[in-house]
Amino acid sequence: MPEKLPDYNDKVIVAVETYWQVRERQSRDSLAQGVLNPGLRSEVTGGRHLDEIQQLIINVFIDAGIPPSLIQVNTRPIAGYFRRDKSWDIVVTVADRVVGIIELKSMAGTSPGQNFNNRTDEALGQAVDVWKAVERGIIDSPLRPWLGYFMLIEDSPSFNTPVKERRAVWAPDAEFDGSSYAKRYAIFFDRMVRERLLDAACLTMTDKSNGLIRFPSPSLSFQSFAAAIHGRCLQFIATNPDINWTSFG
Repeated sequence: MPEKLPDYNDKVIVAVETYWQVRERQSRDSLAQGVLNPGLRSEVTGGRHLDEIQQLIINVFIDAGIPPSLIQVNTRPIAGYFRRDKSWDIVVTVADRVVGIIELKSMAGTSPGQNFNNRTDEALGQAVDVWKAVERGIIDSPLRPWLGYFMLIEDSPSFNTPVKERRAVWAPDAEFDGSSYAKRYAIFFDRMVRERLLDAACLTMTDKSNGLIRFPSPSLSFQSFAAAIHGRCLQFIATNPDINWTSFG
């Protein structure tokens, strides 16, 4: 295990820069092929735009002491209670034992309101489905599953401008008053972790024009996310003494 947590800040910047480059390339390729996808769909329908971020997260597990020779990473379905299963983007296993389960999502463009509820509903539903499956004994694991979520959103006026408030049947939580979609994402993921629906979350905001990144909350920074992964790996190694960790480089 490393003596201290590595500094991942520069690596996150590089991964996010790659994200924008891939989206731009996919958009150009789509136009060159005569495929006219509406809005920003042409930038993401080719997939792979989060590959660099996925690799960075996998490297965090390796940095935390999981030997590359033992680690297996796949997009795999996780059993649920309300649904048979749901695929998660990163499922890290060692000897068929699950170390961590992570979902990756991104959102950019000029109309965040169209997808905000879809994204948060999906994240909430995925987590609740897993924990209910644990509660009902469908997921039978000696070590509690570990769920993480990485969300990248565009740092633009569309996400930072306060949302026009609708008249609700009951008065909403005052913490949402005057909030932007970026703020609502921060509240959402912070509460998901506080309520133990997620073990860790990272909310990264990125400016498309200059590639700069920022985190709306220290608790949702990538460094905090990586620290949680390191803690999970320490726990996993300690509770699986039958694996000869020292014999692998």
